[in-house]
Parts: sequence; C-alpha cells; structure tokens
Amino acid sequence: MAAAPSYFSDRFSIKDLELFSGIKAHTIRAWERRYALLEPARSKTNIRSYSTEDLRTLLNVSLLMKEGMSISQVAALSSAKREEKIRTMAGAGHGKDQALNELKMATVTYDEERFEATSRNYRVDHGFEALVENLYLPLLTMLGLLWQSATISPAQEHFASNLVRQKLISAIDSLPLGRNHDGPTVVLYLPENEIHELGLLYLHYRLRREGWRTLYLGESVPMADLVGVAREWPGPLAICAILTVHPRPPEVLPYLEDLAQRLPDVQFHFCGPALQPVEGRSLPECIHVHPDIAALVSALHPSSQ
Repeated sequence: MAAAPSYFSDRFSIKDLELFSGIKAHTIRAWERRYALLEPARSKTNIRSYSTEDLRTLLNVSLLMKEGMSISQVAALSSAKREEKIRTMAGAGHGKDQALNELKMATVTYDEERFEATSRNYRVDHGFEALVENLYLPLLTMLGLLWQSATISPAQEHFASNLVRQKLISAIDSLPLGRNHDGPTVVLYLPENEIHELGLLYLHYRLRREGWRTLYLGESVPMADLVGVAREWPGPLAICAILTVHPRPPEVLPYLEDLAQRLPDVQFHFCGPALQPVEGRSLPECIHVHPDIAALVSALHPSSQ
C-alpha cells in the first residue's frame, strides 16, 4: 500500500473524528480514558489532536462493533489482531461499512491504489449502482462537510471527486444512446454557479441505462441558455437538475417560479439538498421536487408526464 505523502495535514480534532466515524465526541473521549485506544497529542493549552493512525483505529473499532463485538472485546485486542479481523471480514465479503472506511482512508492519504481496489471489489460483488449509491454518494457528502469545516483540504476532496467522475463518465460512455421514443427527451443541467456535477452524472447514467434519450448540458447553465434550448428543441422535453448549493436558500423558490413562468409547458424535475427551503411549499404545476435520484427517475416514466 502506498505510503502517505508528506504534503497533507495528518492531525485531526476530536470533532473531525466524529465526522469521519459517526461516533460522538464524548464517546471517543470515554473510550480514550477507559481503554487507551487512541494516543492524541496535546497542545500547550491541552487541546487534543489525533493522527491518521488514530483515525484508522477508530474506524476499525467502529466496524468491529457493527459486527457485534462490544467495545471491551475490541479494546482487548491488539492493533494487529484488529487488523487481522478486518482482513478476515474482507475475505468473507462483508459490505459497505468496511468499504466506505477504506475509501475514507484512501482519500485522506491520497492512496489511489487503495481507492481503486476497494471500488473494484465492491463493484464486482454488488454492481455499479450499489457502488455509487452505497459508497460514492455517502463519501462525497461526508467530504463536503469535512471540506466546509476545513478538516480536509480542497485537494483531498478533488482527489476523490475526480476518481468518481472518471468512473461515472466511463460507465455512461459504455451505454448506447437512448432510443426511448415513448417519452420526452430529458435535458440534464445545473443552474448558474452550481458546479457539483457528480450527482447529475449519476442521474445521466441511470437514465441512459434505462433507454432514455438525454441531452446533457452540465454545470453552471444560465437560465437564458436553458430557455433557448427548450424553445428550439423540436419535441417534448423534461428538464432535470440536482441542486446542491445553488440557488441559495432565499433564491430557490423565485428561481423555480421564474422557470415555470418562462417555460410553462415543460415539466421540470428536481432533487438535492438546496431544495430544503421549498419542502411543503406550493409550487407551480410544472415543477416537481423529489426526495432522491431514484424517485426522480421513477417520476419520469411516460405515464407520469
């Protein structure tokens, strides 16, 4: 396995460990006091910081407990024994929690070989869609939170994002062009200033795999350009987007209402975290908001148009 490069910070706060592992900070402190599982360094003002090895230990402890071991049983094992149990679980085909932990560590250490091997093994066992939905999307969500809190660098987030992007584009490229003539052509775009494209690429893959005809416009499309495409297209359209951070919360509802006013005869389908401000709100008839990509895809069936 590749050694960790020297150009990233390998110190984490206890809050960082909580975000990575899902284990509450007070529980981590209790385990540290009672079982000496972690070995934090302390600043002159007595603030703890943890190493990459501490992070690896905590992820392994969490995984073994999910497999039914108690914290006292896990703590009684040496580090080598814990690693041995993890390897045994890997050989037995254990699932997404272990694989997701591997991807987290691969991202932190810029370990492309580890990232690729974990992805390949999970895809062989569970398929491409499970790889994206069970591993990549949760990983990218977590990395977004860590990036916002300055726990990881933009380079680490970009490292993982670009590896995922490569796989999505390759998967899309392997599929034939859509031949579904019973429904509209699906236009896929992101609003202006929205650059979080990976969810949209996965939606493109899902639609192409099901035979839909698609028109992929990609990120940061001005509304005027989107309107121009819709007005010039010779047949029926359904327009889809995944809104992650744009439009900003105060602008979401006005943006959707503006689209409906400009293109009242087009059906729009949206999902994504930026839509939270419009949950439960009354929307124009042509605007449809869905909880996730699967629900959006289901809603595009010709009978729903």
